[in-house]
Amino acid sequence: MSYKWDAKPAEGDGCAAEWVASYITIWRKMMKKKILYAAAVLAALLFIWLGNEGSKPLVLKGTDLNQTAGVSDYTGLIAIDETAAYYGMFAYTDDYVLDKGTYTIRPEYSNTSSDNIIEVWDNGTKVAQWSLESTDGVKTTRDYTFTLDKTSQQLHIRIYYQGKGSLIVNNISLIPHGAFYRDAWFLAAIVILLAITGVFLASYEKKHPSGREQKVTFLILAGLCLYSSMPLFIQAFAQADDVCYHLLRIEGLKDGMLDGQFPVVIFPEALAGNGYLNSMYPYLFLYIPAVLRLLGVSLALSYKTLIFMANIATVAITFRVFKSLTRSKYACILGTALYILMPYRFTNIYARGALGETLALTFLPLIIAGFYHVLLGDKKKWPWLVIGFTGVIESHVLSTATMGVIFAVCCLIFIRELFCDKRWLELLKAAGLTVLLNLWFLVPFLFFYLKENLYQKALDWSGFSEYSINASFLADTFHTNDYRFLSLGLPILGCAAICILKLVCEKSKEKNCKRDSFLTYLFGCACVLTFLVTGYFGSKTLKELIPAIEPVLRTIQFPWRLLAPAGILFIFAGVIWLSESEVLRPYRNLVFVFLVGVNLLTCLNQPYNQNNFAYKDYDDTTTVGHQDKIIGIPKSDATVIYPYEWRIDALMDDKLTADLQLSDAEKVIVQDYEKKGTKGKLTYQTSEEGQYVDFPLQKYLGYTAEDENGTPLEVTYGNNYRVRVMLNGDGASHTVFVRYRQPVIFRISQVISLLTLLGCIAVPGYFVINRRKRSIAVEAAGAGKKKDGTH
Repeated sequence: MSYKWDAKPAEGDGCAAEWVASYITIWRKMMKKKILYAAAVLAALLFIWLGNEGSKPLVLKGTDLNQTAGVSDYTGLIAIDETAAYYGMFAYTDDYVLDKGTYTIRPEYSNTSSDNIIEVWDNGTKVAQWSLESTDGVKTTRDYTFTLDKTSQQLHIRIYYQGKGSLIVNNISLIPHGAFYRDAWFLAAIVILLAITGVFLASYEKKHPSGREQKVTFLILAGLCLYSSMPLFIQAFAQADDVCYHLLRIEGLKDGMLDGQFPVVIFPEALAGNGYLNSMYPYLFLYIPAVLRLLGVSLALSYKTLIFMANIATVAITFRVFKSLTRSKYACILGTALYILMPYRFTNIYARGALGETLALTFLPLIIAGFYHVLLGDKKKWPWLVIGFTGVIESHVLSTATMGVIFAVCCLIFIRELFCDKRWLELLKAAGLTVLLNLWFLVPFLFFYLKENLYQKALDWSGFSEYSINASFLADTFHTNDYRFLSLGLPILGCAAICILKLVCEKSKEKNCKRDSFLTYLFGCACVLTFLVTGYFGSKTLKELIPAIEPVLRTIQFPWRLLAPAGILFIFAGVIWLSESEVLRPYRNLVFVFLVGVNLLTCLNQPYNQNNFAYKDYDDTTTVGHQDKIIGIPKSDATVIYPYEWRIDALMDDKLTADLQLSDAEKVIVQDYEKKGTKGKLTYQTSEEGQYVDFPLQKYLGYTAEDENGTPLEVTYGNNYRVRVMLNGDGASHTVFVRYRQPVIFRISQVISLLTLLGCIAVPGYFVINRRKRSIAVEAAGAGKKKDGTH
């Protein structure tokens, strides 16, 4: 509603008092809206504050601990005494991710011996230890305080029973001196930002009112973003197959930035502080949750924020891409809905925890539309290819290779069109710019992959044949177990049926002939990819007949990964042809309702379990989500921790150590030793040449060493491929400094990518500004001529 303050009552309509009264009425209506808006924002902030658990103690019943011996009962206590004939670790907590700071452990227990021990361990190293004081069998509480000088990745509390007397543990509280996390502050900032954005949008809407159709379209797209993210709105953190690894990558990036690395090449706290290589998996978008972690946001909410942002970006990109290919709003909304709610996409997010594939799916529509426009459409849209392939390269290497192969074949099929009107120049520009923009990631990736002594035997394993699926399973759309849709689903198969109907029953119009040829290619590719997923492909026999195909299948590993590109190709071809089909025109609305309605059911598939409730039990003081926000990744719930394949060869878990290793401890005197992240400092004294020290650091390319005078020292492989430095045997006191420095070739590639990015921003900006200046000059000249009365 707009208000005209300059409106005046007509003559004879009343006196000035009525005119003033009308303005007062308008003012009251406006103020009422503003007050209601402000009240809604304040109410949201109030409920965020009321739900804030960041500073609340984490209270664990005895039965919430991992118990190794003794007994327990329904009240939640655990107990052990001499009749158990046991001594050693009695119980321990899960691993927790805790920020730097001071914490207090407050056990409620009864103990008849003073020999029992409580300890704090972080990442394989003991942080603190206390004797569990005797209470003469009386239940009591004691406080044990410790301080973390760095963020903890895998901190847990242990209780040791020494075999004497009785020990009963009712509960243990972990109390922060401050806050575990600052999620409430983050959510409050989001609410305030949205409120400010709403004010600006309302102001813009008054000056540039939009039509009802635009508003409806916006609300539908916003609803799709929200609906596809519904499984995220759970207070607990749902585990998935590989999500643990991606959570550790987020923590690794955060730790790497605190270590002074940028871009982060080594996760400094990984593998008991030995470090783990980051460059082998795309990680650009993981900086978003990593920065949130630096700001104190919990690991759980940081991860969910990235997924929510991916859903928003997927909806926005898909809708824009369809809009460039068809004028039908019907097709744009249908295609966007089918893609964002694609069953296999839900599998990637909520069952497999395949973050890389999920992020790559965001950019696949841009690649499809980019190739169409470069080959057959508006070739000026070649930057879409750059953005699409950059997004996929920075998300998932295998998806990049898959899309590269699909559209390399496409270029061969449409090679005549490629050379028409010099369209190959646009393709060449897109390829060159994509490489330059991603050089900062590609150079370290290829160097480590080809040159470093990395363990890669796990990559040789191929389960392609064993994980081929039955063709009947392709129609699976929703069921009651979990989100494991290793299928296309009925709506996408419906798109495939529409494609067949188009090709069999309808002829292409002359003006759409080239585009229909492109869509036909997409449909054919989707059919081939779907066939490769099924057991009918016979990959096991084919590998025996054609050995050259085996490395390709070994790289793909799981055939179901081909469902993502197959699904989107079916959607593009089917939805566009549906919007133009003469045969299906009378049934279009019915088909729309069926396809979208069935797809919506994927979101309703939440299995019943304890996580469906906010509180674990009736007497809990904090929600289930409170523990999940600081919990690490229990190994029992995860299939991957740190993959073996990117470690230096032979550094397995049983060989990990956080300790400094000397060639001969009797001949080398350690005067001072300090290690922080990828940096180590050792002050020593030895009178014998040939002595050396192995730092607890994997010797990836880039580690350097120097003495107290700044003289470079040689770094070689030590035991289990750790950083080894030879010591000076002159009997004097010396200091060795070890640190990670990125190789010069890495830095050069980063500079090239940065300059390319700045160029991509500056050049279009320059032309936009110049165009604007010329437009203003023309308008000013026109105004001057009108003022002078000239033409």
